[in-house]
Amino acid sequence: MSAGPASDDAFRAEVRAFVREYLPDMLREKVRLGLEPSKAEVRVWEAALRDRGWLVPHWPLEWGGTGWSPARRAAFQEEMVLGHAPEYGGLTFEMIGPVLIRFGDDAQKRFFLPRMVSLEHAWCQGYSEPEAGSDLASLRTRAVRGTDAAGEHYVVDGSKIWTSSAHHANWIFCLVRTDPQARPQEGISFLLVDMATPGVSLRPIVGLHGWHLFNQVFLDGVRVPLEHRVGPEHGGWTIAKSLLEFERLNLARVAENRRRLAKVRAIGTEVREAGVPLGERPWFRRRFAELDVRLEALAATVMRMRLQAEAGRRLGPETGMLKLVGSRLIQDIETLAVDALGPQTLPFDRDALHELPDPASPPGVARHPCAPAASSRRFVTRGYTIAGGSSEIQHELLAKQVLGL
Repeated sequence: MSAGPASDDAFRAEVRAFVREYLPDMLREKVRLGLEPSKAEVRVWEAALRDRGWLVPHWPLEWGGTGWSPARRAAFQEEMVLGHAPEYGGLTFEMIGPVLIRFGDDAQKRFFLPRMVSLEHAWCQGYSEPEAGSDLASLRTRAVRGTDAAGEHYVVDGSKIWTSSAHHANWIFCLVRTDPQARPQEGISFLLVDMATPGVSLRPIVGLHGWHLFNQVFLDGVRVPLEHRVGPEHGGWTIAKSLLEFERLNLARVAENRRRLAKVRAIGTEVREAGVPLGERPWFRRRFAELDVRLEALAATVMRMRLQAEAGRRLGPETGMLKLVGSRLIQDIETLAVDALGPQTLPFDRDALHELPDPASPPGVARHPCAPAASSRRFVTRGYTIAGGSSEIQHELLAKQVLGL
């Protein structure tokens, strides 16, 4: 739907009212405290957004978008964050959806895009491999083209690692090597793989932080129909670079940083040090103000680049700086949360990362409700300067491709 002529204030009020009415209280509280909601809990929220027509506001109208401007979409995301709504479907709605809209053929768009919006399909990303992380062009997962009675297809063998949310996905988009003799970037194709296909399996990876976020995906003789290749054969690198434009805009994590900084602001009013609220202590005020300024500068830069993309200008390697700044910012926000809560963050309880505190539990030492997940959240964010291209690689790309060094 389009917001029409409504003023920005009226639009924001409409979004706030929707969040108040349709966001389940338990899910709101989990997000507010930094706990990890279940997939089923997030799916209820996704369904509410779908029914309202707000699930994919950045897509074209013909595929379920809203027709909103980048500024209105930013206002929508901000109200979602302020209402403690969870993040949802980034790989599906922010990455593979826009890629298919740009590069998919008509049949692929008609088949896949409606199934994303209906929530029938959830996607994960098969890029990194055990020996091809930041050096993605060295990937070795092999796809061999053949023909049988059912038609032309590829047979895929290899594995992908650090595959976020693969345990919740039923499709995976993969980079595979289709010409081992070509230069590394020139022999790669982009395939869409049904994870129910025989030969697809996964192994969970549970991190130090206690959350099951990542997986290793194995592809053993997996048959992929030729019509599930996006773009030309051996042309996957161009698509991968385009997808990274979408990914790095999102890896700036502006909305997520706003949510987390709001949590730290609340901690500053609720925790006391030397008899006064922490927010009045000079060390806390100084660090919080610095983070706030960095976030606003990042948000303005992301908006400028979104407006450029909206005007038809192709984004290039400069988007890497957004990922650099956003991932470091989120680490510093979570570090301030841990420093503010202090020793309360030390006890580790895996169940406390997912479940709200039991009000009927016996009294003990008072512990801030954000404390159980604080250290784990800080550990999770350590990976943000590695995932999506390590900071070292991003610096090198910016130096070569933007600054010409």
